[in-house]
Amino acid sequence: MTQPQREMPIRADKWRPTDPVLEGLIRRCASDAEAGASRDGVREYMAGAMILAILFVGLLIAGVGTGAAIMIPLLLFGAGALFMVLNTRPAPVERRKALDPIGGPGGLPAGYLVHPGAWVAGMREYTAGVPQSQLRAAVELCRSFPGSVNDLLAFTGSIAAQLPPAKHPLTPEDVAHRSRDMVHVGMPIIQSFNEKYPKKELAAAGKGKKKK
Repeated sequence: MTQPQREMPIRADKWRPTDPVLEGLIRRCASDAEAGASRDGVREYMAGAMILAILFVGLLIAGVGTGAAIMIPLLLFGAGALFMVLNTRPAPVERRKALDPIGGPGGLPAGYLVHPGAWVAGMREYTAGVPQSQLRAAVELCRSFPGSVNDLLAFTGSIAAQLPPAKHPLTPEDVAHRSRDMVHVGMPIIQSFNEKYPKKELAAAGKGKKKK
């Protein structure tokens, strides 16, 4: 029995990040992954066509009539194509790897945990193993968190490790309570960091390092 796919989390304030450049890159990576899967089998068809063309020329050289030289390769090509159609399944799109060219889902800014484009381009698969309480806490913290998705999930994971372990399977109420506890612990830490290191100062520091 297949496990139902996790739905994209939505913040209570409906916020999501907007960066046209990064979103364009995400769309490009997703479309490239789709195109790569749809190209499955094309090379085999092209190679088969080249072999049959060589066979056609060989039959003509051997003195076989033109009609037979045309029909034999066509019949072979048709049989081969039918075999491939019946026995070859399209390669599944590896969404988890779609964003690898730009660092993978975990390398995106934390806010992209709640971005639809990122979610369908591999974020769903990337977060599949994250406990629901940690994911919900990360969703609440992602707008303020200064690092990447991977950093944010590690942050909520470290907070979760400090909480009392669950003695029974978590109910939805337990999940909500546990995620609130993580937010209450994590938000002051993030706010303190952001006050001490404003984003403009961090950006300026990054540019200074590049110049050196």
